Amino acid sequence: MIKVELAEDPQTEEQFGCVFDTESCLPVEPIQRFLNYCRKRGLAVNTVSTYAYRLVDFWRWLEYRSLLWSAIGLEELADFVNWYLLGGEVEVISETVREVVSKRSPRTVNQAVTAIQGLYEFHAVEGRIDEKRFTRLTHGWGKRGGFLRGIVKSTGEKRKRIKLKEPKIFPGCLADEEVTRLIEACTTYRDRLILMLLRETGVRRGELLGLHLEDVRDFDNKGRIRIVRRSNPNRAWAKGNEREIPVLHNRQAVQETFHAYLLEEYPHQAERLGHGMLLVNLEGPSVGHPMSATRLNKLFDQLHTRTGIKAHPHLFRHTLATKMLQAGYLDQYVQQILGHSSIATTKDTYSHVLDEMRLEAYLEDEEK
Repeated sequence: MIKVELAEDPQTEEQFGCVFDTESCLPVEPIQRFLNYCRKRGLAVNTVSTYAYRLVDFWRWLEYRSLLWSAIGLEELADFVNWYLLGGEVEVISETVREVVSKRSPRTVNQAVTAIQGLYEFHAVEGRIDEKRFTRLTHGWGKRGGFLRGIVKSTGEKRKRIKLKEPKIFPGCLADEEVTRLIEACTTYRDRLILMLLRETGVRRGELLGLHLEDVRDFDNKGRIRIVRRSNPNRAWAKGNEREIPVLHNRQAVQETFHAYLLEEYPHQAERLGHGMLLVNLEGPSVGHPMSATRLNKLFDQLHTRTGIKAHPHLFRHTLATKMLQAGYLDQYVQQILGHSSIATTKDTYSHVLDEMRLEAYLEDEEK
C-alpha cells in the first residue's frame, strides 16, 4: 500500500508531498523522482500535490493488476482511464478488503493522464524506460487535414492519445450589490482589503496569500501590485505568470483600506518574525504569522453565515474578467491581468461572454 505523506525541506522549510510504501517505509522511487523534478521546475505546490495523489491512484491500480509500471502499453492505460472515470469495486488492498471508487469527473481523469504522461516522459528522458515505447504510449502523430491536405507539406504534430472531453462549466459571477454586502460584513480592515483586492485585481488565492509588503510598495504611486513566483512560509504559490496588475477602479478606497490595515492592525509580531508577508493572522497563538489558505476559507464561511452569500476567491476572478470583457477590454489585456499563459485559456474560459458580445453586435448591425 502506498500513500502521500508531507515532508519538509530542511534548507527552505518548505513542505511538499512524498509518496511512500507503507510496508517498506521507503519512497516509491519512480514517482518521487518525478515529483522532485516537478518541484525543481517551479511547478505550483498544489499542482505537484495533485500529481502525487493521482499517481498514487495509478500505482494502486498497477499493483492490483500485477503490472510493472515500466511495461504497460496503450491498452492498459486505456483500461486505467476507463476504471478511473467510471469507478467500481476494485481490490486494491487485499483479497478481503475492497475499495469503492466513486465516479470521477473528466477533469480529474485528465489530471491523472497528464501526471502519468509527465512521469513517463521524465523517465524516458532520463533513460529509465524506452523512449519509443513512451511515445507510442502517450502520444499519436496527427497530420494536416481539410483543405490543406495535399497542398501544404504534411508534418507530424504531437497529440495526446488519451484525453477526455471536459464539459464547460462556468461558476457564475457576483453582482455589485453582493460584493458590497460582503465587504460591509467584514469586521477588520484586513478582511476588507482581501475582498477589495480580489474584486479589483482578480488574483488567484495563492497569488493573494503570497503577496509580500515589497509587492505593494508602488501601490500608492502607481496603483499597481506585483505578482511574484516564490516559495512562501504559508505554502502560497503564484500559479500564473509574474506580472504587475493595475487597480483600475476604486483605487482610492482600496488605498485607504490598505493604509488603515497597516497602521491600525498589522501586528508588531509580524515585523519581529521577518517574513515580510502582507496578509497575516491578527489574533490567536499564531498572531503575526502569514495567513493560510485554511484561514482564508474560514473567512468566506463566516461571510456566508453573515450575509447568506456563498462566495469564494475564484468567483471574484470570474466576476472581474466578465465585467472587463463586457466593458470592451481586449481579451489579450484580460489575459495579461489574469496571468493566463495562453490567450486560448482566456477565450475558452470566457467563451460565453465573447459569444454573447458577438451576438449583441450582430443584432445591433441588423437593426441599423
